[in-house]
Amino acid sequence: MKRLCVFLSVVFLALNLWASPAAVNFDSLPDDEEFNSLLLDFGNAYQSIRYSNIQYKDEKKSQLEAAKALYEKLNAQKTPSYDEEVLKLLVMRCLYNYDEVTASQVESAFAKINKKYPKNAEHHWVYGNYLVSTGRSSEGKAQLESYMKMKDYQISHFFLEDYAYSQFMCGMPLNAYYTLTNGGTIPEASVNQSMLSLIKNNIKESSIKETYEEKQVWKVSSKESDGYNYVYSTMLGVSVPCKGEWGFNCSAFSSQTPAFCLLSPSLKLKKEDVGISILVMAFPGSSDVDSLRKKYTEMFSAVEDGKVQVDGIEFEKYAYEDSTKYTDERNGALGYFYIASVPASKNGGARCEHEINWQNVLQNDGTDSDTRFFRMSPAQKRLDLPVCYLIIVDSCTALKKETDSLMKEVLSKIKFD
Repeated sequence: MKRLCVFLSVVFLALNLWASPAAVNFDSLPDDEEFNSLLLDFGNAYQSIRYSNIQYKDEKKSQLEAAKALYEKLNAQKTPSYDEEVLKLLVMRCLYNYDEVTASQVESAFAKINKKYPKNAEHHWVYGNYLVSTGRSSEGKAQLESYMKMKDYQISHFFLEDYAYSQFMCGMPLNAYYTLTNGGTIPEASVNQSMLSLIKNNIKESSIKETYEEKQVWKVSSKESDGYNYVYSTMLGVSVPCKGEWGFNCSAFSSQTPAFCLLSPSLKLKKEDVGISILVMAFPGSSDVDSLRKKYTEMFSAVEDGKVQVDGIEFEKYAYEDSTKYTDERNGALGYFYIASVPASKNGGARCEHEINWQNVLQNDGTDSDTRFFRMSPAQKRLDLPVCYLIIVDSCTALKKETDSLMKEVLSKIKFD
């Protein structure tokens, strides 16, 4: 029996287990009368059985028989073409919804096609959708991205719908919206309205006049392939790297106070671990770099130390030292601050959105139940204002080399939108 994952903020509409026949080139299929009859019967049954509603299995007996008949025909082909293999995977994708085939059978069929046709793309589309629908959203999204790379982005709107849904199921509604509308080039009236409604219901407008709790402003990503988690805010349009062993603290946001994310990594000094701090402060609605620069250069007695590119934005860098602080083996305080204004975004914060790996959540939620409940929190859309960013680093002179190396790594991974 399949494990059921229920996302409490999502109303599961008929679109939720989309498996598009557009991945199959029907012109390349056999043209004999028997095959066409089986294909027609499956086509008539397809709309009814493409959803995972096993509780209605008895009511769909005739439709399932049509799918099984085509599956058996395809399975008996001695030298099937690529499109016959893709069609069989699509049929299995439907039959899986009713426990007529197993997960291992679907996975085995995909592995066979992938080994035989490593340069073809369409099976990645069908299999990716299968993975998304079974709760393996991150794996499915990766398969759909493989399809995109192999097709050089020459893709249909049916694929955009599938890919947008995979992003949505990875907790990325802003990215899902921009995929569905192809970066805004497809008018909202021309896209799948059920999916559009589902996505937009999980995107909240942001206002400089409102007060937001910390959990509305900041989220933390799953651990990514580079070994970092990311503390990010789509509302502010920023994504900051954070390793699992680092401490971090984030703030709420109101028009009266800037928002901040404080990272607390530690560096090795002889036999001791010395904590440093990296404070990322956001001042929405402000492009007055001059007044902030003046305030903090006076506060730290900082001097200009050049300019640094952070995600394509030129930041001014300032350095400061204070021998009256940290007078032990740390040899005094050493710090930096970086400052720049980031203009209003055209992407609504989507560029700083990170996916949620639900498999990791399942493995770490501490329960053994076959049914899991999760609440997918909505994304706050980027404030439509410039944001002035101030990054302050507090370390010590004895760890200057290590601090410089750490900041080079951190700054290379920060993203803005």
